[in-house]
Amino acid sequence: MPRTEEAEHWFNAVYAAVREIPRGKVTSYGHIALLLGEPKRPRQVGICLKHLPSPESGEYFNGGNVPWQRVVNSKGMISHR
Repeated sequence: MPRTEEAEHWFNAVYAAVREIPRGKVTSYGHIALLLGEPKRPRQVGICLKHLPSPESGEYFNGGNVPWQRVVNSKGMISHR
């Protein structure tokens, strides 16, 4: 299903924010949402990362260049993809 322009902007903002997490550091879905000015949308951050394209897809943001494993849930664990 194609994404709306607003959804595409949100997905790209999440991916860009996650790419800024330094090697060896982690953050939470809630913190990413807060940084993006949407503190009540941590679940949507998780949804974006769940739907991160594979590196073979040819998409600019993909599982090869967005370190999704550096984002943890509120319990401090990596959520299932």
